[in-house]
Amino acid sequence: MGGSAGPATAIARTMHPASARMTAANRRRAAAAALVLPLVAFLAAAFYLPLAYTVIQSVTSSPAGGFTLTQYWTFLSNRQSQGVLVLTLFLSFAATLVSLLLSLPLALALRRGFAGKGIVQFLMMVPITIPSLVGALGLLILYDRTGWLNYFLVRTLHVISQPLTIDYTIPGIVLFYVWMFFPYGGLVIMSGLGALDPSLEEAGRVLGASPWRTFRLVVLPLLRPSLWAGSVMVFLQCFGAFSVPLIAGGNYQPLAVKIYTVATVFLDWHQASAMAVIMGLIQAALVVLYRRLDSRPSRRAA
Repeated sequence: MGGSAGPATAIARTMHPASARMTAANRRRAAAAALVLPLVAFLAAAFYLPLAYTVIQSVTSSPAGGFTLTQYWTFLSNRQSQGVLVLTLFLSFAATLVSLLLSLPLALALRRGFAGKGIVQFLMMVPITIPSLVGALGLLILYDRTGWLNYFLVRTLHVISQPLTIDYTIPGIVLFYVWMFFPYGGLVIMSGLGALDPSLEEAGRVLGASPWRTFRLVVLPLLRPSLWAGSVMVFLQCFGAFSVPLIAGGNYQPLAVKIYTVATVFLDWHQASAMAVIMGLIQAALVVLYRRLDSRPSRRAA
């Protein structure tokens, strides 16, 4: 009795090592699936199902409910809708360009350090901490014709005689976009600069290159991924902005505000869904383009 082993023990002793490893791998896969399952369920309930419903709404007609692409054709062929799309792209590109031109010099200055660096970094983070609706209202008050900026320029400094018109204008919307979304690109660029090896710049200067040449031939190519990533983040934020143009846009309504108007005012959910799908496709195409450009090695590095 003492020397005999049970059936389970005998099977375990004769089991092939590969089978044992396979069983352990299956257990790890099951554990990983159990951990991922709540996330997948959340994404399905909060994102994929609403997205699928939006797509279905965009390709069905209101009376009959059959498949149709009329909503897309109506939007893309309408001159006013084309103007809305062009306005949205222009505002996003303009704000992204201005943000990039501000972020890069500021990131370079913060990298070197100066008196008040912590204050500048704190002020740079403020727009991220403020809700977009509150920030838009604050900017609207600040840049109004009777706001603090015009009061300071007209009545205090006497620099101009007439108040500046900033609110409800295209330059005003771009200015608001830059203030609200500039930190997203700036933080990415600052992170990219912080990851660069200073010895590469020192090597360029030792070889006789000027600071500008070192920056152009060494720093800028290495910083390209961060510049792309920061620009894409700012553009996506601007392209999908809702609170800022809703409050401070006036007659200039970008795509997000137009979708809201069509859905809630005109109650045309099919048309609004088609516009939302077009908006999502443009954003997805931009992300795909960014990934392709970012994964392609530069000629100079090659």
